[in-house]
This record gives sequence, C-alpha cells and structure tokens, in this order.
Amino acid sequence: MYFIFVLGTAGSGKSYLTGALAEWLEDHELSVAKVNLDPAVEWLPYSPDVDVRDYVDARKVMEKYGLGPNGALITSIDMLVSYVDKIRDEIEATKSNYVIVDTLGQMELFAFRQSGPYISSLISQGYKSVSVYLIDSFFTNQPTSFVSALLLALSVHLRLGLPQIHVLSKSDLLSSDRIEKVNEWLSDPLLLIDEIEQDKVNRPLRDIAIHIEESLKELGLLSELIPISSKTGEGLDQLYGEIQRILAGGEDYLTEEASGPL
Repeated sequence: MYFIFVLGTAGSGKSYLTGALAEWLEDHELSVAKVNLDPAVEWLPYSPDVDVRDYVDARKVMEKYGLGPNGALITSIDMLVSYVDKIRDEIEATKSNYVIVDTLGQMELFAFRQSGPYISSLISQGYKSVSVYLIDSFFTNQPTSFVSALLLALSVHLRLGLPQIHVLSKSDLLSSDRIEKVNEWLSDPLLLIDEIEQDKVNRPLRDIAIHIEESLKELGLLSELIPISSKTGEGLDQLYGEIQRILAGGEDYLTEEASGPL
C-alpha cells in the first residue's frame, strides 16, 4: 500500500487530479482508495472510498458552535485528530495498492497547522508516502509569481517532510511553448532570473524573487515540473512513473494484492 498526498493552493485542481489519477490507475488494473480529507468540501468529482465528512462535517460544526467558515474549518481539522485511528482502519480495510489522499482546498490550514502533518503522518504510518504538489498554470504568467509558487511548494515540502513531486496543473490551458519555457526556467535558473529582472514589478519584489530563485538553485531544490491535464489525461503516465521511481525504485506495482507496511 502506497500513499499519495495531493496538495496545492485553492483551485489548483487537487480533487480533479485525484479523480483522474485514480481512474488512470484503475484502467491499468491497480486498486485505488480515494480519501477525501476536506471536511468542508461541498462537491467532489469522484466518489471517495473514505470521507472525513462521515466523522466531522464543517458545516455542522459551524452551526453547533456558532463559528464562521474559517473558524469552523480550523476547528474541524483539529477535531479530526480524534478520528485518525478510525480513518486509518477504513483505509486499510480497502487493501488497495494505492491510497490517494485529496487534501484541503485551503492548503495552509492543512500544511501549516500542527494537526495537518500530524493527521497525514498517522494515517500513513508504516507505509511509503509521497506528496504531489500542484502548481497552477496561472502562476506561470509572470516569473515573479512562478518563483512565489516554488517557494510555497518548498515550504510545504519542509512541513510534511515527504518526497515531493511537482506538477504543473491545467496544462491544457497552456501552449506547448509556454510549458517548454517553464521547464527551461527550471533547467537553467539564470534564464528565469533574467526574465525576473525584466519583469515590470516594483524593484524590491523583483530583488526578493531573484534571491529566492538563487537560493533554490544553490540548494538543489529545483526540479522539472510534470505538465498534467486532469481533463485530457496528459502527463498521468509520467506522473505514475515518477511516483514509482520514488516509492518502488521504478518497479511497476502490477498486482492486485496490496503490500503491507514497508
């Protein structure tokens, strides 16, 4: 059993990728458990096999305690800690090859509060895990915005402490030239720095973005983005290959029997 945590900013396409990747794996005869970890979500483009709303519903919490939407969501996440064992038991009962965990729309409430990393570590304890971080294609419009997105991805990586795959989501909205340009920025950060210097933003912001980019380069934390379209299925095979490289040393997991703790 392998765990895949799907993360990204609100609207980046986490739930759509969860559904698309699950369907891709099932088409390749691999069993999948889809876990919804968002107690406030109203609609999902897939049918979750495990749903935290069965334990804590943010709307009921809001009504019961007289909280606003944000307060109710924070309280709900903290309350979920009490149900971690039951959630884990539900997941293990599926005996799936892969467990795809669709995290909160408000990523900061999951990644940067203590309860989020705690919940993720407990439900996956004993199994190999990887995070798939979605960078919305919108952030490629300006080099400074792109650097900000990279910095946020790094922050999430440091918080969760999991191997992280970077995905360029909604790739069907971008031209092939733009996608090529983005990967050129990553393979040769000096090109990105040059474009940042030419960007029409205020000088302090430009300088900060350049320093961030240089630091990421020096730390070796820049990696290729996998262009993914949950709509067309583009890139799902490449994403699977990268997941296998990290979790299974590149070997295909083509058995219907889920492995035990690794």
